[in-house]
Amino acid sequence: MKVLLVDQIVKINYKYTFPLVNGLVKAGVLVTLVMDQKQEKENCLCDRIKLFNTSEKGIKKISKLKNYILSYKKIDKLLAAEQYDVLHTEWYTFSPVDYYFISSFKKKYKIKYVATVHDILPFNQKFYDVIFHRKLYSIADSIILQAPENMKRFAKLFAESKEKTIMIPHGHMLDYIETADKKESRKLLDIPENKVVFMFFGQIKKVKGVDILLKALILLKRKFTDLYVMIAGSVWKTDFAECQAIIDNNDLTECLKTDIRYIPDKEIKYFYAASDVCVLPYTDVFQSGVIQLAYGYKKPVVTSDLPAFTQFVEEGVTGFISKAGDVESLANAMERAINSREYLDRIGQAGHDLVKSQLNWNDLAKNIVTNCYQI
Repeated sequence: MKVLLVDQIVKINYKYTFPLVNGLVKAGVLVTLVMDQKQEKENCLCDRIKLFNTSEKGIKKISKLKNYILSYKKIDKLLAAEQYDVLHTEWYTFSPVDYYFISSFKKKYKIKYVATVHDILPFNQKFYDVIFHRKLYSIADSIILQAPENMKRFAKLFAESKEKTIMIPHGHMLDYIETADKKESRKLLDIPENKVVFMFFGQIKKVKGVDILLKALILLKRKFTDLYVMIAGSVWKTDFAECQAIIDNNDLTECLKTDIRYIPDKEIKYFYAASDVCVLPYTDVFQSGVIQLAYGYKKPVVTSDLPAFTQFVEEGVTGFISKAGDVESLANAMERAINSREYLDRIGQAGHDLVKSQLNWNDLAKNIVTNCYQI
């Protein structure tokens, strides 16, 4: 079986795509990956073709659109030259363009089309996205969703395509975990040694609740003098000015470190090593990859009560749960974590053991082959 897998943002998404590819190859699938311009050579057991510039910074939208169309034209040539059994995509970045080309591929090459849906609709949704996502889902043969709640959400939004959906979760990220010494990492990042460090890590979007975390810190900082919060990541489709105003107006700098930039892969281990707890105050999320990453580093989590999180997080066992969007509830969950400081390592280990046993990539890939590619 030959599969052409398309991921336009491997630079961001490789911890899903590369182990998926490896699992598919081990299951006997011949995979070709069409991807962006990611240069690093992480383990990936298939041929890679670099086309898209979707994840590149400093490129104007019109230039990205031109590249997007050109990339699809090159995919058309690939499909014409090789007899692929399955076309498998993960993202719709310019959904009208995605629909135009994918629908034409279906007609010309009679190819099976499988869609992995990381986000049911984009968080920066355009006026045309619902229309063209509906069209794209309608032409898919199988649609992979990654959380039980997303099956429900998808069914409400796109009822006409719900029978094609299957729930196959995001696999673990254990293959990408590099460890570092905690004391050395805190010294490197200029974080106090004797603090309980809560870390928000990743792209800073409106739906990720960084403002809620800062407001919770206001409530906690006087009660817990050993509390420290670290916020690390680049800003995406929003402005950090609102968060910065909260910091400046409430004198949070002594118990807070911000590192607002894209964090290169080689530095990630230091941030996780320096932290005690990962805090995820999201107000919306479609899948739980961020949980897998935290548990990969054996870190307990404080999360909001979104189903994509709570399918893995058990209160007091693998983490601590707060009500989404509720500042006081988040502060209370963080307080429970602080009061459990002597058990945090054990809680993080429980999360690690959970994803290792339940989210094995080889098993997930076999599920995709059997229930998506072969039906």
